[in-house]
Amino acid sequence: MLEFTDATIDQAVVHFIGSTDTDDMVLSEKPIDVSSELLRNLLRDYFVSHFKKSQFYSFSHDSNLSLNEVYTYISELFDDKKTLIESSHDIARHLKRVTNHPNIKEGELYIVSIRGCVVEDELADAIGIFKAETKDKFLKVNRNGASFNLSCEFGTNVKHLDKGCLIFNTEKEHGYKLCVIDNTNKEEAKYWVDNFLRVKMRDNDFYQTKSAIELCKGFVQDVINPQNSFPMIQQTEMLTKTRDFFKNNETFEQEEFEEKVIKKPEVIEAFQEYKKSYEAELGYNLPNEFKISVDATKQSQKFFKTVIKLDKNFHVYIHGNRELIESGFDKEKNMKFYKMFYETES
Repeated sequence: MLEFTDATIDQAVVHFIGSTDTDDMVLSEKPIDVSSELLRNLLRDYFVSHFKKSQFYSFSHDSNLSLNEVYTYISELFDDKKTLIESSHDIARHLKRVTNHPNIKEGELYIVSIRGCVVEDELADAIGIFKAETKDKFLKVNRNGASFNLSCEFGTNVKHLDKGCLIFNTEKEHGYKLCVIDNTNKEEAKYWVDNFLRVKMRDNDFYQTKSAIELCKGFVQDVINPQNSFPMIQQTEMLTKTRDFFKNNETFEQEEFEEKVIKKPEVIEAFQEYKKSYEAELGYNLPNEFKISVDATKQSQKFFKTVIKLDKNFHVYIHGNRELIESGFDKEKNMKFYKMFYETES
């Protein structure tokens, strides 16, 4: 769980990193002025509002964690051995060194100190590293008395974040706890996670299971709903089958899940498209097969609501056989109805 309601921007530095085929790099000598409350709040929303899914990573290295460059620079910053400006220069130079693919774009690199974050019920400060590569066109209206003219300007759209990383000052000995966003779709240009940050998912089984459950639950709620011509009973049934699939299997296999839970080819195709969008927001591609974590499954059970609320009169709890409940429409009463079949009453 992530909470940024009381988070505030402490300091922020911005540098310019040129594309791979140039030597361009401009390093700031001082932090930017964030004394304006309007600017400070805008930057906070830009930097943290995109981190909606609590998928956690940690820094890693094949031989020794201290050899991970970004981990070392962040540690020096958290331990007050260097200032934000000094550490941001180290981070920017490291990013420039590892961006060796021709498709990598130029952009602004932001290094930000954020105070008052809540991560999994723990209060922690954070360092954010963000790169803005995409530029949007904006119309600016200039007024001079009763006359108006328009100009076109290019800038960063705060509703879109290309690349980002939030490193929380907790669990240093395990490589810190951090969240990552990488909205680059091209595989060859995904240097942010692998080459620059060099991070790994924390406790793979747990977080893979948790993320997969959130993916499946989100798909059922966002796609299998009355707005898309799916009756509520079908949405509830699929939620129940999803819950039972994770409870009753030791391994998640996407193809098996699609065959047993989703079944219809056109809905399977919609699920696969939904997964792509989910992974882009998550900043990580979920594997098609992994071991299901019992702890993550238990933790997620409370989110599977198998209840149909009928006006303010009835709650229908669906626990088992979908074939024992039918829906219809009564023309005389001009109302919908459910018909349920059972053997015993208690």
